[in-house]
Amino acid sequence: MFLWKSAVVLVGLLAIATWPMTMLVRERWEKRYVARLVICATLVACLAVSALPMLWTQLVFMLLLAACFDRRVPMAGSWLFFFFWTPAAGSLLAVAGAYIAPITPFFFFSLALLLGYLVHPENHLRRRLEMSDVYMLLFILAFCACMSLRAPPTTIARNIFTYFVPYLLTYQILSRTRIARPELLLRLMLFGAAAAGLLCLFETVRSWPLYSGIMGVKQDLWTIDSPRVWLLRGGISRAYGPFAHPLTGGAMLGLAAIGAWGLWQLRGRSGPLAFLGLATVAGLAATLSRSGLVALAVGIMVYQMLRGRYLLAVATPLAGLAVLVGLPILGGADAQFSTDYRLGLITGVPRALGSHVWFGYREAVGEGLLDIFIQGQGIVDLVNVYLALIVEGGMVSLVLYILFLLSAFPHYRAIRRLDPDPEQLILARVLIATQAALLLSLALVSSWVAPMQMSFVMVALLVALRTELSATHRTRRAAPLPLVATAPVEEGERLPALR
Repeated sequence: MFLWKSAVVLVGLLAIATWPMTMLVRERWEKRYVARLVICATLVACLAVSALPMLWTQLVFMLLLAACFDRRVPMAGSWLFFFFWTPAAGSLLAVAGAYIAPITPFFFFSLALLLGYLVHPENHLRRRLEMSDVYMLLFILAFCACMSLRAPPTTIARNIFTYFVPYLLTYQILSRTRIARPELLLRLMLFGAAAAGLLCLFETVRSWPLYSGIMGVKQDLWTIDSPRVWLLRGGISRAYGPFAHPLTGGAMLGLAAIGAWGLWQLRGRSGPLAFLGLATVAGLAATLSRSGLVALAVGIMVYQMLRGRYLLAVATPLAGLAVLVGLPILGGADAQFSTDYRLGLITGVPRALGSHVWFGYREAVGEGLLDIFIQGQGIVDLVNVYLALIVEGGMVSLVLYILFLLSAFPHYRAIRRLDPDPEQLILARVLIATQAALLLSLALVSSWVAPMQMSFVMVALLVALRTELSATHRTRRAAPLPLVATAPVEEGERLPALR
C-alpha cells in the first residue's frame, strides 16, 4: 500500500520551499547539493507513507541522511534539515526493532552522524574536555541509573538504547565537527523548518493530517507516532506536521524562526529569505501553540540584547504578550484551564512523589500516584520537561540537566573574546538566543522530544564553534614575525638587512 495522495502533497510542499532556497545559493556547487538534499527528502516523505516496515524505513532514513553529508557543508546543517523535515524524527514513540533494543528515528540519526564522521575526517575537530561535556555525561548517567532502579535487565538495556547511546553520540559528534560556513548551517535549518511550516499550514487549512494514515499502511497500530486524535482550538484544527504533537511543532518552529531572524541580519533584505521565514511563522501559527510564540519572543529578545538593541528587546516580549492575551483563540477559558493545570503540576507533582522526589519514581503514573492530574484525554499530561525529569530521574537528574543547559552561556563569552567574523558571531548569538528560549519553553512541552534534543545540539554547536575559533586564534599567535631588520642610514638611504 502507498498513500499516494499524501506523497504528492508532501513532494509539492517541499518543491515550494525549494524554489526560494535555490535563489539564496551563493556558489554553483550549492545548487547541486540542494538538489541532492531535495531528492533525499522526497524519498524520506515517500517512504514514510509507504508500506515499508518501520525498521527498514528508519534504516533508509539513516542512509539518506548519511548520503547528504558533504565536506563543504557543516554536518549540523544537513542534520538539522532532516530533523525538521523527517516525520517524528525527535519522537520516542515511533520505535522498531527488538523489545530489548528499541530503535527510534533519533537513534538512527545519531548513527548517521557517526557514519558521516568516519567518512569525512577532514571535518574533525580536536578539542579539550569542556565542563559541558562533564555535565552532559553526568546527567545521562544519572538519569539512566535512576530510571533503572528496581528495573529488570531488559529495561536497563532499553534505557541505554533509548537515552544513553543516541544523546551521547549526537552531542559528541556535533561538538567535534567543523562549522566552516555558519550562514549555510542557518540556511539549511530554515529550509527544513519552512518545508515543515508549509506542511503545518496545509494541514490546518485543509484539515488533513498527512501522516495520520501510516499506522494502517505499515500495519503497526501501537508504536508509530502519528495523529490519533485531531486536536481543535477555537474550532480550528491544530496542525501536527512532521512533529509528534502541535506543542512540539510550535516550539520547534519558534526556535527555527530565531535562526531566520539571525539570517536576516546576516544576509540583509531578501525576498526568498522573507518567504522562508514567513512560511516558518505561518506553520507556527497553524499549530495554535502558545509555547512556540513564547520561544520566539524570548529568543528574539535575547538576540537583540546581545546586539545592544535594547528597545526592540523590550518591545518583542510585550508584543508576544499582547498576541497571547489579545487573540481569543489563544486566550480565554482554554488558556486559563491550561495555566491552572500547569501550575497544579508544578506544586502537586513533587508533593505526590514524597520521598521519591530525589531519585524519581518511574512507576508513579502506573501506580496512580498522579491520578489527580488526569486531564480530559484520560492521561497524566506532564507537559513540563523539568517535572517529567523529576518523576523519572529525580532532583539529581534535574539539577545536572539545568547545569548542562546553563553551561552554554560561558561559551558565548569565550567566543566573543576570540575575535569571530560576522557570520560566526551571528551564529553564536542565534545559538545562545535559542538556548535561552529553550530554558523557558521546556517548561511547556513534554520530555525527551525534539525541543529537548535541540538543547543538546545547541550546546554542542557552541562548543564546536568555540573550539574552531580557538584553533584559528592559536594559529595566528604562532605565526612567526618577518625576520627583517633595518640597516643603518648611510648617505640618506635606508636599506633592509637580514639578521
